[in-house]
Amino acid sequence: MKIALTGAGGGLGRAFLETCPSHHDVAAFTHDELDIGDHQAVLQTVVPLAPELIVNAAAFTKVDACETEPERAYRDNTIGPHNLALAARACGAMLLHVSTDYVFDGEKGAPYDELDAPNPISVYARSKLGGETAVRSALPESFVVRTGYVFGGGTDYLTGALRRLAAGEEAGGFVDRTGTPTYVRHLAERLLPLVLTHRFGLYHLGGPEPATWFEVLTRAKAIGNLPGTVVEQKADELGLPAARPRESALRSIFTAELGVSSMPPLDGALRHLMSCLSDARGTGSGVIGSS
Repeated sequence: MKIALTGAGGGLGRAFLETCPSHHDVAAFTHDELDIGDHQAVLQTVVPLAPELIVNAAAFTKVDACETEPERAYRDNTIGPHNLALAARACGAMLLHVSTDYVFDGEKGAPYDELDAPNPISVYARSKLGGETAVRSALPESFVVRTGYVFGGGTDYLTGALRRLAAGEEAGGFVDRTGTPTYVRHLAERLLPLVLTHRFGLYHLGGPEPATWFEVLTRAKAIGNLPGTVVEQKADELGLPAARPRESALRSIFTAELGVSSMPPLDGALRHLMSCLSDARGTGSGVIGSS
């Protein structure tokens, strides 16, 4: 399959490139190489490639910054996906667009499935919901994949926190916000199998269990015998610019029927990530990755 990938410089984009089988032909674009908010640039770059599939992993994901930069949030997260949907329609391609659990307000009291009604409570969430709506209205031959609490991409919150714990430092984790922590590699591995079903629509692909970041860090510290200290944090007490849903865990009522495999256990994902971080540090059996 000929694939155009946007957001190739981000964590999910890199994971997609690493896990995509080699028999696929992938043209990958970082933000510097293709600004998806530029309609003409998208049409002039993507359409001549004549891809069979466009995978959009590009987004402005700095939740608090979206509050102070709403124009960029809507350009990157709403207008950009719409541009890609129009390009896909022009060249007869499918589109897979990645969205977020933050489209929900977090007040359900149970994991959200695909039939629950979104109710965004931040600029970031509104802009991402706008992208979902634009894609689905412009291109029926599309997949919108909601995920959340993605980790392991290199510059994400959890990766940085694990590095601090490995160095014997403190790392804070929210105790009052719950999601479904999702290992970026496991997410990337499931995108093409979903596309190959040709069952277009909206799907949730999240981690295997709800957890707070404090819980995740505590488990990672125990698994890796990390010397640092995990500190409780409460989002309500930090004065963050953007509101975050209290409980935004995801579940799917459709993917199992499609044959898309469930995510492996969270502890296994943490072990794999810490092993990769250890290898990157050149320590082999050093602190990160030991158990």
